[in-house]
Amino acid sequence: MAKIDMSELIEKGLERAVELMAVAAHNSFRFGGRNTIKLIAVGKEEMTEIAEFCYSMGDMSPLAARDGRFLMELVKEPCSLLLIGDKRKSDFNYNCGACGYRTCAELNRAEEVEALTSRGPSCQFKNLNVNIAADAAAAMAWRLGLHCRVFSTLAMAAYALNVIEGVDVVTSVSVSVAKNDPYFDRHKFWTSEYWDEIFKKEFPTFTRGFIGAVEE
Repeated sequence: MAKIDMSELIEKGLERAVELMAVAAHNSFRFGGRNTIKLIAVGKEEMTEIAEFCYSMGDMSPLAARDGRFLMELVKEPCSLLLIGDKRKSDFNYNCGACGYRTCAELNRAEEVEALTSRGPSCQFKNLNVNIAADAAAAMAWRLGLHCRVFSTLAMAAYALNVIEGVDVVTSVSVSVAKNDPYFDRHKFWTSEYWDEIFKKEFPTFTRGFIGAVEE
């Protein structure tokens, strides 16, 4: 057997790990038994574009800018990004009203709204399916020993850049095999003064203001 050095083992192992994450996401539980999610994996070239886009949003979304700076550091070591999305319209016919419309038919006829983060209005069960798939992918990454984190900001940038096409809602799972876990040290991209001024203001809302998509 030919010798394979560590760097090559890590790179090939990362590729196989992302494939298994995709399998886990693909096979995850979904409402209605409908496998309509779309997923792709992207490498450092696309991740660099996503990082630059996030960083360019500094005036609108300090949180996205921080994650852009973080991603610029992340790509210096082996990493990958799994993007998971789906269409916004309902094919469930649950008529549950969770989307704000009385029936799925009303939702599907509603005027489409283009936003920075997604297209809406969207079926809540489609949103849940996307996030269940992301959870399954992240769980697989953990089982395989990868550093991992789910990002809405990176997904938002990938959506805006058409890195993933044919979807209306999207999330992302970032993985890394860096020497140290990079996902628990992102606070280094904030000064104490910036934290007090901006982050505390934006983070607790968990609305579009969470990523700066709404002006005051």
